[in-house]
Amino acid sequence: MIKLLVSDLDGTLLPFDKKVTEKDISALERAKKSGIDICFASGRMDIEINEVLKSINEKFHRISQNGAFISTNQDVQLLATTFESELAKQIFNEVRSLEFITLVCSYDTNFTEQKNEHVLNIEKRMFHPITESPFLLDEIPTIKPSKITVLGEEKAIIQFQQRLLSQYPNQIDTYISEKQCLDIMPKNISKGNAVTALINQLGYEPSEVATIGDSYNDIPMFRLTENSFVMSHSHKDVQKEAMHVVNSVSDAIDIILEKNRQLSKK
Repeated sequence: MIKLLVSDLDGTLLPFDKKVTEKDISALERAKKSGIDICFASGRMDIEINEVLKSINEKFHRISQNGAFISTNQDVQLLATTFESELAKQIFNEVRSLEFITLVCSYDTNFTEQKNEHVLNIEKRMFHPITESPFLLDEIPTIKPSKITVLGEEKAIIQFQQRLLSQYPNQIDTYISEKQCLDIMPKNISKGNAVTALINQLGYEPSEVATIGDSYNDIPMFRLTENSFVMSHSHKDVQKEAMHVVNSVSDAIDIILEKNRQLSKK
């Protein structure tokens, strides 16, 4: 029996206009009514996940910034992970020397050295403004970053990802969270590890969990359970990591509810 559904946001539940569809809202209500616990897992900050929850009038568990933070639906924080300041400064120094857009993320704020046209376009996709900080490098110890996001041309991003992993193999993990977007995280931070910590707290088994997402940063949680769903628009390398390919969260929930109905008959 599936007792917990973990859903990604951007590209999965959340379209480009930042509004969850009525079809998916209705499906989430049906899942909740059937007794399924729900968690949103995203690269976004916790305050942004809460904005989505407000828009659909719900209180679900939350995994933010690819697993750096975990909060229950009762707002109990289970995990809060940030970079060691000197490591964050080293990585930021390397990124800022290249032609990338770079955001440094704390628990509740995204920072950038300079707001330009590209940053303003990125800001339109967010629920809260990006803070301009010309002396960002010096402010990192105060900010306490939990994620560094690099945006640029896809090939260059992938090359930079490989370079970072070779330089800091025991200190960081990296994820392509969207096309042309690289998230740099403290070591052992992933959606998969966060889901594991959450289900341990809630008392669920991996077989009782369903996960749905669309990007590379969702793969660690796909690998936790056979009840994994990937969006049909996802890259083929992401699709092969999940058991089911669907067109929407609603479609995944239909499959999950039918599976639970069949199991309840046995």
